Amino acid sequence: MPCRERRLLGSGLAGATMSEGPLRFPTGSPIPTSARLDPRHRQPCKDRKAMPPSMTPEHAPSPSSTEHLRQSEERFRLLVDSVRDYAIFMLDPQGHVLTWNAGAERFKGYRAAEIIGSHFSRFYTPEAMARGLPAEELEAAKELGSFEDEGWRVRKDGTLFWANVVITAMRDETGELIGYAKVTRDLTQRRHHEEALRQSEERFRLLVEGVADYAIFMLDVNGRIATWNVGAQRIKGYSADEIIGQHFSVFYPQEAKDSGWPEHELQVAAESGRFVDTGWRLRKDGTAFWANVTITAMRDAAGRLIGFAKLTRDMTQSQRVVAIEMEHQEREQLLDSERSARMAAQRAIRIKDEFLATLSHELRTPLSAILGWTQILLKGHATSEADRRRAVEVIDRNARAQVQLIEDLLDLSRIMSGKLRLDLQQVAMLDVVQAAVDSAAPAAAAKDIRLRSLLDPSRMMVNGDASRLQQVVWNLLTNAIKFTPKGGQVQVLLQRVNSHIELSVADTGVGIPAGFIGQVFDRFSQRDSSSTRQHGGLGLGLAICKQLVELHGGTIRASSPGEGQGSTFFVELPLSIMQVEAENERAHPTAESHEHESVAMPRLDGVHAFVIDDEADARELLKRVLEEQGAAVTLFDSAEGALAALRASRPAVIISDIGMPGTDGYQMMRTLRSTEARDSRIPALALTAFARAEDRKRSLVAGFQAHLAKPFDVAELVLLVADLVGRS
Repeated sequence: MPCRERRLLGSGLAGATMSEGPLRFPTGSPIPTSARLDPRHRQPCKDRKAMPPSMTPEHAPSPSSTEHLRQSEERFRLLVDSVRDYAIFMLDPQGHVLTWNAGAERFKGYRAAEIIGSHFSRFYTPEAMARGLPAEELEAAKELGSFEDEGWRVRKDGTLFWANVVITAMRDETGELIGYAKVTRDLTQRRHHEEALRQSEERFRLLVEGVADYAIFMLDVNGRIATWNVGAQRIKGYSADEIIGQHFSVFYPQEAKDSGWPEHELQVAAESGRFVDTGWRLRKDGTAFWANVTITAMRDAAGRLIGFAKLTRDMTQSQRVVAIEMEHQEREQLLDSERSARMAAQRAIRIKDEFLATLSHELRTPLSAILGWTQILLKGHATSEADRRRAVEVIDRNARAQVQLIEDLLDLSRIMSGKLRLDLQQVAMLDVVQAAVDSAAPAAAAKDIRLRSLLDPSRMMVNGDASRLQQVVWNLLTNAIKFTPKGGQVQVLLQRVNSHIELSVADTGVGIPAGFIGQVFDRFSQRDSSSTRQHGGLGLGLAICKQLVELHGGTIRASSPGEGQGSTFFVELPLSIMQVEAENERAHPTAESHEHESVAMPRLDGVHAFVIDDEADARELLKRVLEEQGAAVTLFDSAEGALAALRASRPAVIISDIGMPGTDGYQMMRTLRSTEARDSRIPALALTAFARAEDRKRSLVAGFQAHLAKPFDVAELVLLVADLVGRS
């Protein structure tokens, strides 16, 4: 190595020089014995070059700057020497100890005079020496600039301690290696804690795996089996290789799975923390056993659901069950009947809900007017601008009417579950009834039915929801027109009777048989439900009317002299104490709409959106709408594809369908949320045709921030997305 002035770089000794004689700082003061090179490792100077002009006496630093530098070096020396929590020392290029501080003496037990000049491999175990670890560490630090490791090291007295070691290569201004700085920290206590924790976890694992009387296993957030113990294999008959990865519903009888009971258990556990139940379960060979089951939700430190712990005990052969079966057989039969009834009720509720949801899907098929005018447009038969505009207006009007029909279906479900909310305001009934009469007039004229209205002109006010009250009047009018033959008459009367407002809708139609008048307001109730009936419908309109009127504190009743003699429906609503002018009115969807007026919508420039939907047309529509507002859109036809992409990139917002093959939107969102920190979640919107209140709740529980039902209003979609990304 050429002998020239070398500046020490790294470890805080920058500015110190190495040459023949003692190691000195640039001020000329010697480095103390505890932090300087051992004289035995100084190299003779054979090719010393003349001191550069900048360092000759006439160019030497001024006394004041020299004193300042000397004080700075002294402070650094005192800092290194006084540190006791870290061993900080220097090595020469071959690994011999050059300096030694108080922390090194405390950790390793050697005094400076004992260790300076020794090779640092003295601190390593025989096993590490045999593997050549000290040389490897120096070589790695030389190549990479620094090396960090943890492992056992040896003190002077032969005891071991767990050390965190950082070795940093030091080079002079020409880049030549002049030694290493080594910092060691004693982590023995932490190592003992970690080892104790590992042993505790290992003991717990062995305990769980060794328990043979209980089936103890874990489920992921979607209910798939993640672990399996000896007790589970003994009780249920499956080996770990056979069952891990399957859904836990495989243990349930078919009637329980049909009723949605397994999913119900997980939902209760997720919401309340745990779920406890007893019931029949199935083994691998198909035999049933009576089980006591406890499911506990598991959450991480941030409160995110990460899975479930499930404990099952086979109670079939227990003395308690045997005694009950032998001595109280009748009671057991009653309990079995109650359980069967509960399962049947659960299944009936689920079938009803699924029927309503499926029916709302199927009823979205466009009306004949939409199809007819669409065909006219496609074939080019609408040659004039007036014809084309009329076609668009008819399609728009009837599409909105069809949406209202779907809303009627969902309204009934909301009403019966107690989830319908009214927007109560001061409403003028004259305006509500007149709007409904105007909307129904074209339908009456088409059947040559005379529609008469006798409305009290005074502005009688009620405290109610204007849109819901108009829905009541609209249903009564359309019912009357539907069941009145051509050439008949429908009369609407609105008047004040004492402290109430009375609305009556009378027709000269088919009438109501005396035996059926008590069932006319029942759900799905129709006098003629045969396949040859003359009048269609779902039997929901009057049931909805009754529920809405009662929610407003009113009453509704029907009257009819008999079949073929017409009928009259009476609605009574309490008069509002406050008589104020109504501020708004809501037209029925078939009335003329002003929604085509221009609405300024927020821009989405710079927003990257992931759109997930298995329907190609739906994807393209969303892409068109969002890109028109400036967003960048990436399309996916499956939840699996979106999850794979989310591992590589992070969009500003996610817009996802719910019902998709393979993995649905709920499962996708639960999987995504389980990997995210609570404060860095990607905003997500559920855009779905499942529009019930419980569907909305299920979306929010799964991790979506918003829920929008199809078909959607474009402006509402853009506003929701803008709100999610903070552009509202």
